[in-house]
Amino acid sequence: MVRLTSLVLLATTACHITVRTEVTHPTDERSVLHPEGAIAHRPTLVLSETGALRFVEPLECPTERVVSSKTTYEIETRPNLATFVVGVIATAVGGVMIIGGVGAKDSAANPITYGGIGLVATGIPFAVGPWLGTSKHLEAGPVTPPQRAPGPSVPCGARALEATTATLTIRGVEVHGAVGPDGVFSISPYQLVDAYAPTTVTAWDIRAIVQARSGARTIETVIDGAALAARAKEFLAYADFNTTVKPLRLVPNIVPGTLRASLTSTSFGPAVRFVLPVKNDGPGEVWALRGQIASPTKAIDGRMIYIGHLAKGEASSRELLVPITLAAADALRATTLDISIELRDAHGTAPATPVRYRGDVLVDAPR
Repeated sequence: MVRLTSLVLLATTACHITVRTEVTHPTDERSVLHPEGAIAHRPTLVLSETGALRFVEPLECPTERVVSSKTTYEIETRPNLATFVVGVIATAVGGVMIIGGVGAKDSAANPITYGGIGLVATGIPFAVGPWLGTSKHLEAGPVTPPQRAPGPSVPCGARALEATTATLTIRGVEVHGAVGPDGVFSISPYQLVDAYAPTTVTAWDIRAIVQARSGARTIETVIDGAALAARAKEFLAYADFNTTVKPLRLVPNIVPGTLRASLTSTSFGPAVRFVLPVKNDGPGEVWALRGQIASPTKAIDGRMIYIGHLAKGEASSRELLVPITLAAADALRATTLDISIELRDAHGTAPATPVRYRGDVLVDAPR
Protein backbone atom coordinates (compact mmCIF):
# COMPACT_ATOMS: atom_id res chain seq x y z
CA MET A 1 0.00 0.00 0.00
CA VAL A 2 2.86 2.33 0.83
CA ARG A 3 4.38 1.48 -2.53
CA LEU A 4 1.10 2.43 -4.29
CA THR A 5 0.90 5.71 -2.45
CA SER A 6 4.50 6.52 -3.36
CA LEU A 7 3.75 5.94 -7.02
CA VAL A 8 0.79 8.27 -6.78
CA LEU A 9 2.89 11.00 -5.22
CA LEU A 10 5.67 10.60 -7.79
CA ALA A 11 3.19 10.84 -10.67
CA THR A 12 1.61 14.04 -9.32
CA THR A 13 4.46 16.38 -8.62
CA ALA A 14 2.33 19.54 -9.18
CA CYS A 15 -1.32 20.56 -9.23
CA HIS A 16 -0.81 23.31 -11.87
CA ILE A 17 1.09 23.98 -15.07
CA THR A 18 2.19 27.44 -16.30
CA VAL A 19 1.65 28.28 -19.98
CA ARG A 20 3.56 31.25 -21.47
CA THR A 21 2.04 32.56 -24.72
CA GLU A 22 3.67 35.26 -26.82
CA VAL A 23 1.13 37.71 -28.32
CA THR A 24 2.11 40.28 -30.96
CA HIS A 25 -0.49 42.80 -32.11
CA PRO A 26 -0.27 46.04 -34.14
CA THR A 27 -0.33 49.34 -32.27
CA ASP A 28 -0.12 51.74 -35.21
CA GLU A 29 -0.36 51.51 -38.97
CA ARG A 30 0.49 54.35 -41.31
CA SER A 31 1.26 54.99 -44.93
CA VAL A 32 4.48 56.86 -45.71
CA LEU A 33 4.56 58.88 -48.94
CA HIS A 34 7.83 58.95 -50.89
CA PRO A 35 7.73 62.05 -53.11
CA GLU A 36 11.36 61.52 -54.08
CA GLY A 37 10.17 58.59 -56.18
CA ALA A 38 7.38 60.52 -57.94
CA ILE A 39 6.53 59.49 -61.49
CA ALA A 40 5.15 62.12 -63.89
CA HIS A 41 2.24 61.13 -66.10
CA ARG A 42 0.99 62.57 -69.37
CA PRO A 43 0.66 66.38 -69.09
CA THR A 44 -2.75 67.98 -69.00
CA LEU A 45 -4.40 71.36 -68.76
CA VAL A 46 -6.31 72.27 -65.61
CA LEU A 47 -8.24 75.22 -64.25
CA SER A 48 -6.49 76.49 -61.11
CA GLU A 49 -8.17 77.80 -57.97
CA THR A 50 -7.41 81.35 -59.12
CA GLY A 51 -9.23 80.86 -62.41
CA ALA A 52 -6.12 80.50 -64.60
CA LEU A 53 -5.36 77.75 -67.10
CA ARG A 54 -2.28 75.78 -66.07
CA PHE A 55 -0.26 73.10 -67.82
CA VAL A 56 0.81 70.42 -65.37
CA GLU A 57 2.21 66.91 -65.19
CA PRO A 58 0.19 64.84 -62.67
CA LEU A 59 2.44 63.01 -60.22
CA GLU A 60 2.08 59.57 -58.70
CA CYS A 61 4.18 58.69 -55.65
CA PRO A 62 5.04 55.29 -54.18
CA THR A 63 4.00 54.60 -50.60
CA GLU A 64 5.28 52.37 -47.85
CA ARG A 65 3.08 50.62 -45.32
CA VAL A 66 4.62 50.79 -41.84
CA VAL A 67 3.08 48.72 -39.07
CA SER A 68 4.26 49.20 -35.49
CA SER A 69 3.51 46.42 -33.04
CA LYS A 70 4.21 45.34 -29.50
CA THR A 71 4.75 41.96 -27.88
CA THR A 72 3.24 40.83 -24.61
CA TYR A 73 3.37 37.55 -22.77
CA GLU A 74 0.19 35.97 -21.51
CA ILE A 75 1.05 33.96 -18.39
CA GLU A 76 -1.71 31.46 -17.56
CA THR A 77 -1.78 29.06 -14.65
CA ARG A 78 -3.88 26.08 -15.72
CA PRO A 79 -5.02 22.90 -13.94
CA ASN A 80 -2.61 19.99 -14.28
CA LEU A 81 -4.94 17.42 -15.77
CA ALA A 82 -2.51 14.61 -15.04
CA THR A 83 -2.73 15.45 -11.35
CA PHE A 84 -6.49 15.63 -11.57
CA VAL A 85 -6.70 12.23 -13.30
CA VAL A 86 -4.40 10.61 -10.75
CA GLY A 87 -6.41 12.16 -7.93
CA VAL A 88 -9.65 10.86 -9.41
CA ILE A 89 -8.15 7.40 -9.85
CA ALA A 90 -6.69 7.37 -6.34
CA THR A 91 -10.00 8.48 -4.86
CA ALA A 92 -11.92 5.91 -6.82
CA VAL A 93 -9.51 3.09 -5.93
CA GLY A 94 -9.53 4.17 -2.29
CA GLY A 95 -13.29 4.13 -2.27
CA VAL A 96 -13.37 0.65 -3.69
CA MET A 97 -10.83 -0.48 -1.07
CA ILE A 98 -12.86 1.03 1.74
CA ILE A 99 -16.01 -0.69 0.57
CA GLY A 100 -14.14 -3.96 0.21
CA GLY A 101 -12.52 -3.68 3.64
CA VAL A 102 -15.77 -2.85 5.35
CA GLY A 103 -17.34 -5.99 3.91
CA ALA A 104 -14.49 -8.23 5.14
CA LYS A 105 -14.21 -9.91 8.54
CA ASP A 106 -12.60 -7.80 11.23
CA SER A 107 -12.98 -4.74 9.00
CA ALA A 108 -11.90 -2.34 11.72
CA ALA A 109 -8.37 -3.79 11.69
CA ASN A 110 -8.31 -4.65 8.00
CA PRO A 111 -5.33 -2.98 6.32
CA ILE A 112 -7.31 -2.69 3.09
CA THR A 113 -9.72 -0.36 4.81
CA TYR A 114 -6.89 1.85 6.10
CA GLY A 115 -5.20 1.80 2.71
CA GLY A 116 -8.44 2.86 1.05
CA ILE A 117 -8.87 5.69 3.54
CA GLY A 118 -5.31 6.82 2.81
CA LEU A 119 -5.86 6.80 -0.96
CA VAL A 120 -9.08 8.77 -0.62
CA ALA A 121 -7.39 11.27 1.69
CA THR A 122 -4.58 11.63 -0.83
CA GLY A 123 -6.70 11.54 -3.99
CA ILE A 124 -9.26 14.19 -3.05
CA PRO A 125 -6.69 17.04 -2.75
CA PHE A 126 -5.13 16.00 -6.04
CA ALA A 127 -8.52 15.83 -7.74
CA VAL A 128 -9.69 19.21 -6.38
CA GLY A 129 -6.39 21.11 -6.05
CA PRO A 130 -5.73 21.66 -9.81
CA TRP A 131 -8.96 23.66 -10.11
CA LEU A 132 -8.01 26.04 -7.32
CA GLY A 133 -5.55 28.91 -7.73
CA THR A 134 -5.75 29.26 -11.53
CA SER A 135 -4.88 32.71 -12.93
CA LYS A 136 -4.02 34.69 -16.06
CA HIS A 137 -1.99 37.91 -16.40
CA LEU A 138 0.06 39.83 -18.98
CA GLU A 139 3.71 40.77 -18.93
CA ALA A 140 5.36 43.30 -21.24
CA GLY A 141 7.62 41.84 -23.89
CA PRO A 142 10.47 43.27 -25.95
CA VAL A 143 9.98 46.16 -28.42
CA THR A 144 9.20 44.86 -31.91
CA PRO A 145 10.82 46.72 -34.84
CA PRO A 146 8.27 48.25 -37.27
CA GLN A 147 7.36 46.05 -40.20
CA ARG A 148 7.66 47.74 -43.61
CA ALA A 149 6.06 46.70 -46.87
CA PRO A 150 5.50 48.43 -50.23
CA GLY A 151 2.12 50.13 -50.55
CA PRO A 152 0.11 51.24 -53.58
CA SER A 153 1.14 54.25 -55.63
CA VAL A 154 -1.12 57.26 -55.08
CA PRO A 155 -1.63 60.65 -56.77
CA CYS A 156 0.56 63.25 -55.09
CA GLY A 157 -0.13 66.56 -56.77
CA ALA A 158 1.30 67.93 -59.97
CA ARG A 159 4.27 69.89 -61.21
CA ALA A 160 4.38 72.62 -63.80
CA LEU A 161 5.05 71.56 -67.36
CA GLU A 162 8.21 73.19 -68.64
CA ALA A 163 7.02 74.96 -71.77
CA THR A 164 7.31 78.29 -73.57
CA THR A 165 4.16 78.76 -75.67
CA ALA A 166 0.90 76.99 -76.40
CA THR A 167 -1.86 77.24 -78.97
CA LEU A 168 -5.31 76.12 -77.85
CA THR A 169 -8.30 75.32 -80.01
CA ILE A 170 -11.57 75.89 -78.13
CA ARG A 171 -14.80 75.50 -80.09
CA GLY A 172 -13.02 76.46 -83.29
CA VAL A 173 -11.38 79.54 -81.73
CA GLU A 174 -7.58 79.66 -81.78
CA VAL A 175 -5.97 80.93 -78.58
CA HIS A 176 -2.22 81.49 -78.57
CA GLY A 177 -0.14 82.56 -75.57
CA ALA A 178 2.93 82.10 -73.43
CA VAL A 179 3.41 79.50 -70.72
CA GLY A 180 5.08 80.73 -67.52
CA PRO A 181 7.58 78.89 -65.31
CA ASP A 182 4.67 77.87 -63.09
CA GLY A 183 2.84 76.36 -66.07
CA VAL A 184 0.22 79.14 -66.13
CA PHE A 185 -1.10 80.06 -69.57
CA SER A 186 -0.88 83.79 -70.21
CA ILE A 187 -4.41 84.01 -71.63
CA SER A 188 -7.15 83.99 -69.02
CA PRO A 189 -10.20 81.84 -69.81
CA TYR A 190 -12.22 84.95 -69.04
CA GLN A 191 -10.89 86.48 -72.25
CA LEU A 192 -13.26 83.99 -73.86
CA VAL A 193 -15.91 83.71 -71.13
CA ASP A 194 -17.92 86.68 -69.90
CA ALA A 195 -16.88 86.79 -66.22
CA TYR A 196 -20.11 88.62 -65.36
CA ALA A 197 -22.30 85.91 -66.93
CA PRO A 198 -20.28 82.69 -66.66
CA THR A 199 -23.22 80.38 -65.96
CA THR A 200 -24.06 80.28 -69.67
CA VAL A 201 -20.85 78.34 -70.37
CA THR A 202 -20.90 74.60 -70.90
CA ALA A 203 -17.86 72.32 -70.83
CA TRP A 204 -14.85 73.23 -72.95
CA ASP A 205 -13.24 70.56 -75.12
CA ILE A 206 -9.69 71.83 -75.56
CA ARG A 207 -6.93 70.68 -77.87
CA ALA A 208 -3.59 72.30 -77.14
CA ILE A 209 -0.26 72.16 -78.96
CA VAL A 210 2.41 73.01 -76.43
CA GLN A 211 6.04 73.88 -77.13
CA ALA A 212 7.66 72.08 -74.21
CA ARG A 213 11.31 71.50 -73.42
CA SER A 214 10.96 67.92 -74.66
CA GLY A 215 9.42 69.11 -77.93
CA ALA A 216 5.94 69.80 -79.21
CA ARG A 217 3.24 68.05 -77.18
CA THR A 218 -0.43 67.64 -77.97
CA ILE A 219 -2.80 67.77 -75.01
CA GLU A 220 -6.53 67.13 -75.08
CA THR A 221 -8.70 67.82 -72.08
CA VAL A 222 -12.12 69.00 -70.92
CA ILE A 223 -12.66 71.96 -68.61
CA ASP A 224 -15.91 71.78 -66.67
CA GLY A 225 -18.32 74.65 -67.30
CA ALA A 226 -19.38 74.75 -63.66
CA ALA A 227 -15.75 75.21 -62.62
CA LEU A 228 -15.37 78.11 -65.08
CA ALA A 229 -18.44 79.74 -63.56
CA ALA A 230 -17.20 79.20 -60.00
CA ARG A 231 -13.75 80.71 -60.66
CA ALA A 232 -15.07 83.85 -62.37
CA LYS A 233 -15.28 85.70 -59.05
CA GLU A 234 -11.55 85.11 -58.54
CA PHE A 235 -10.83 86.76 -61.89
CA LEU A 236 -13.00 89.75 -61.00
CA ALA A 237 -11.45 90.05 -57.54
CA TYR A 238 -8.00 90.70 -59.04
CA ALA A 239 -9.02 92.48 -62.24
CA ASP A 240 -7.31 95.75 -63.27
CA PHE A 241 -10.63 97.58 -63.66
CA ASN A 242 -13.42 98.62 -61.32
CA THR A 243 -15.67 95.55 -61.06
CA THR A 244 -18.25 97.10 -58.74
CA VAL A 245 -21.92 96.63 -59.59
CA LYS A 246 -24.57 98.80 -57.90
CA PRO A 247 -28.29 99.31 -58.52
CA LEU A 248 -29.26 101.48 -61.47
CA ARG A 249 -30.68 104.86 -60.42
CA LEU A 250 -30.46 106.85 -63.64
CA VAL A 251 -29.97 105.53 -67.16
CA PRO A 252 -26.51 106.29 -68.59
CA ASN A 253 -25.68 107.20 -72.17
CA ILE A 254 -22.82 104.97 -73.35
CA VAL A 255 -21.03 106.47 -76.35
CA PRO A 256 -18.31 104.29 -77.95
CA GLY A 257 -15.52 105.94 -79.89
CA THR A 258 -13.61 104.73 -82.92
CA LEU A 259 -12.33 101.18 -82.52
CA ARG A 260 -8.70 100.75 -83.59
CA ALA A 261 -6.87 97.52 -84.40
CA SER A 262 -3.22 97.01 -85.26
CA LEU A 263 -0.60 94.29 -85.52
CA THR A 264 2.30 94.60 -83.11
CA SER A 265 5.23 92.59 -81.78
CA THR A 266 5.86 91.34 -78.25
CA SER A 267 8.64 89.35 -76.62
CA PHE A 268 6.60 86.19 -77.30
CA GLY A 269 5.73 86.99 -80.91
CA PRO A 270 3.08 88.91 -82.83
CA ALA A 271 -0.16 90.18 -81.32
CA VAL A 272 -3.21 92.19 -82.33
CA ARG A 273 -3.84 95.30 -80.26
CA PHE A 274 -7.40 96.58 -79.92
CA VAL A 275 -8.16 99.99 -78.45
CA LEU A 276 -11.76 100.84 -77.61
CA PRO A 277 -12.58 104.36 -76.34
CA VAL A 278 -15.88 104.71 -74.48
CA LYS A 279 -17.54 107.65 -72.73
CA ASN A 280 -20.53 107.84 -70.41
CA ASP A 281 -22.52 110.98 -71.16
CA GLY A 282 -24.83 110.30 -68.19
CA PRO A 283 -26.97 111.06 -66.39
CA GLY A 284 -26.62 107.64 -64.74
CA GLU A 285 -23.56 105.53 -63.99
CA VAL A 286 -22.46 102.48 -65.95
CA TRP A 287 -21.70 99.24 -64.12
CA ALA A 288 -19.83 96.19 -65.44
CA LEU A 289 -19.37 97.51 -68.96
CA ARG A 290 -17.64 95.06 -71.29
CA GLY A 291 -17.63 93.94 -74.90
CA GLN A 292 -17.14 90.70 -76.81
CA ILE A 293 -15.45 90.49 -80.19
CA ALA A 294 -17.03 88.63 -83.07
CA SER A 295 -14.89 87.98 -86.15
CA PRO A 296 -14.46 85.37 -88.88
CA THR A 297 -10.77 85.42 -87.96
CA LYS A 298 -10.54 82.55 -85.45
CA ALA A 299 -7.36 83.89 -83.86
CA ILE A 300 -9.25 86.84 -82.36
CA ASP A 301 -12.89 85.71 -82.32
CA GLY A 302 -14.78 85.58 -79.01
CA ARG A 303 -12.37 87.74 -77.00
CA MET A 304 -13.65 89.86 -74.11
CA ILE A 305 -12.62 93.46 -73.47
CA TYR A 306 -13.53 94.76 -69.98
CA ILE A 307 -14.12 98.42 -69.10
CA GLY A 308 -16.00 98.12 -65.79
CA HIS A 309 -17.55 101.12 -64.02
CA LEU A 310 -17.90 104.54 -65.63
CA ALA A 311 -19.24 107.48 -63.67
CA LYS A 312 -21.28 110.25 -65.29
CA GLY A 313 -19.07 112.14 -67.74
CA GLU A 314 -16.18 109.64 -67.37
CA ALA A 315 -14.31 108.39 -70.43
CA SER A 316 -12.06 105.35 -70.78
CA SER A 317 -9.81 103.99 -73.52
CA ARG A 318 -9.50 100.27 -72.92
CA GLU A 319 -6.81 98.17 -74.60
CA LEU A 320 -6.80 94.44 -75.33
CA LEU A 321 -3.67 92.66 -76.55
CA VAL A 322 -4.31 89.32 -78.26
CA PRO A 323 -1.18 87.21 -78.97
CA ILE A 324 -1.35 85.23 -82.22
CA THR A 325 0.84 82.76 -84.06
CA LEU A 326 3.22 83.75 -86.87
CA ALA A 327 0.95 81.98 -89.34
CA ALA A 328 -2.07 83.96 -88.12
CA ALA A 329 -0.10 87.20 -88.34
CA ASP A 330 0.89 86.47 -91.95
CA ALA A 331 -2.73 85.71 -92.79
CA LEU A 332 -3.91 89.00 -91.22
CA ARG A 333 -1.42 91.02 -93.28
CA ALA A 334 -2.91 89.57 -96.44
CA THR A 335 -6.58 90.09 -95.64
CA THR A 336 -9.13 92.64 -94.53
CA LEU A 337 -9.91 92.51 -90.84
CA ASP A 338 -13.62 92.45 -90.08
CA ILE A 339 -14.72 92.60 -86.45
CA SER A 340 -17.60 93.81 -84.31
CA ILE A 341 -17.83 94.29 -80.56
CA GLU A 342 -21.11 93.77 -78.74
CA LEU A 343 -21.26 95.96 -75.64
CA ARG A 344 -22.96 94.76 -72.43
CA ASP A 345 -23.43 96.17 -68.97
CA ALA A 346 -24.99 95.08 -65.69
CA HIS A 347 -28.39 96.68 -66.35
CA GLY A 348 -28.89 96.31 -70.11
CA THR A 349 -28.33 99.97 -70.96
CA ALA A 350 -25.54 99.39 -73.50
CA PRO A 351 -26.19 100.31 -77.17
CA ALA A 352 -27.77 97.53 -79.22
CA THR A 353 -25.64 98.38 -82.26
CA PRO A 354 -22.20 96.73 -82.13
CA VAL A 355 -19.00 98.71 -82.53
CA ARG A 356 -17.47 97.76 -85.88
CA TYR A 357 -14.08 97.75 -87.56
CA ARG A 358 -13.38 96.77 -91.12
CA GLY A 359 -10.16 97.47 -92.96
CA ASP A 360 -6.55 96.56 -93.37
CA VAL A 361 -4.55 95.62 -90.32
CA LEU A 362 -2.21 98.45 -89.46
CA VAL A 363 1.23 97.78 -88.01
CA ASP A 364 1.88 99.42 -84.64
CA ALA A 365 -0.84 102.01 -85.18
CA PRO A 366 -1.05 104.88 -82.66
CA ARG A 367 -3.12 104.08 -79.59
